[in-house]
Amino acid sequence: MFMYPFRILILLSFLFSFGPSVKAQSEPRPALLKNKLSTYLNIIHQKKGFHGEVLVAKGTDIIFQRSVGMASVEHNLKLINGKKYRIASISKTFTGTLAAIAERQKKISFDDKAVRYIKNLPDTFEEITIYQLLTHTSGLPHNEGIEDYWTIKSKLQLTHDQIMNEINKLSLIAPPGSKMHYSSIGYYLLATILENVYQQDLKQVLHNELFLPAGMNTTGVANSLHIVPGLVPGYHLVSDDSVVTPPYRNYSMLKGAGDMYSTAEDLLKWNLQLMSGDLISKQTIKAIFTSHPLVDKKGRRYGLGWFIRQEKPLKYYHGGGTWGYSSHTSYYPEERLSIILLSNRSTLPVESIATDLEYILFGKPFTMPKRERSIASGLNDLSLYTGNYESPSGRMKLSIIKKNGQLFARLAANPPFRIYPKGNHLFFGKKVEIELSFKIKDGEISGLTGERMGRKFQFRKL
Repeated sequence: MFMYPFRILILLSFLFSFGPSVKAQSEPRPALLKNKLSTYLNIIHQKKGFHGEVLVAKGTDIIFQRSVGMASVEHNLKLINGKKYRIASISKTFTGTLAAIAERQKKISFDDKAVRYIKNLPDTFEEITIYQLLTHTSGLPHNEGIEDYWTIKSKLQLTHDQIMNEINKLSLIAPPGSKMHYSSIGYYLLATILENVYQQDLKQVLHNELFLPAGMNTTGVANSLHIVPGLVPGYHLVSDDSVVTPPYRNYSMLKGAGDMYSTAEDLLKWNLQLMSGDLISKQTIKAIFTSHPLVDKKGRRYGLGWFIRQEKPLKYYHGGGTWGYSSHTSYYPEERLSIILLSNRSTLPVESIATDLEYILFGKPFTMPKRERSIASGLNDLSLYTGNYESPSGRMKLSIIKKNGQLFARLAANPPFRIYPKGNHLFFGKKVEIELSFKIKDGEISGLTGERMGRKFQFRKL
């Protein structure tokens, strides 16, 4: 999963963490529910830059399905339902399920060592089991563990031997079985094992064992060289709320880990077929959704290709992010409820958006985000606001920058984000939900107040 672009959002959430102001709500009626979902989708389209499709279903009954935004910025084409998107790490749900099927077919055992199926692995890998690869407890690092991954290796069309050469250079970050650390590299090794035991390319095995039986006609595996009909082009959100052509990424190193595409309706089929017992046995379903006792740094648990939230309501879920695309799927087995998000924009906080949708659907206390509107500032020169600001403790640094006639705010050394005029010396952020009120003394800016969802922070101008 592509993680780096979310760091600014994580830091901002920490610096401006809050206890939300909410009011209790009863479970919404169907018409009210659809209205709320539509309103929320419009707001995150405006504020977060969400372009894509949202699908909510209870069993096979689709409660809500709508697309917003642009399929092609260059050709001014709007998105419509049913388009294909790269789903990135949601691909792991398929690889994990296929491994569980292979185990039931006696082709593998979860306790088998990876070295039994992959020749010439280094001695440091000899204790890694298939189960540890499945649950991210192998001790292998994530993609960035490979030297020059983001700058060079992720852009190259590599052969399997070249990829294995890179993997074999890696050092383990922990002894196998001692720590949960998310690793797409581990899923590449799983894919290799599955190809060896089925004696076919993973793409063909997935089609025969999963896509075809589940009736998933708009799902597949795509490398970086083939054109996929119906696949919407991807874009990358940058800090000034605009989009650019995403950096190139080659998918040869993401076999079994992040090289698939799908549609919202096919992912709904996947949720339902996976849980029905028709596609795979009840025993295999239980194995897939039994979580490993170890948790990651965020306290998350993982089964066989799925994250598992054990607190009520019970949820199986997975997100995905790659250059140009963001995705998320959640399934609540006790309610037979599916939430699916697909977007052709990278760096979107899809997990938090899915959580908001959960709150709406379950009637939990929830405050709808504000729909902010920019107005003319009334000032010819925005330079009045520029400069460096500091909190009273000196721990938080904020810079206001003017560029091309627009204002940007930057926290510490993070990338700047654009702020928009809202009123008299009042500005707001879209991608980062914050309101900045500048203080005037003797015609000069003396400081500002930053407000983020109920909490205020004071800054003085240096």
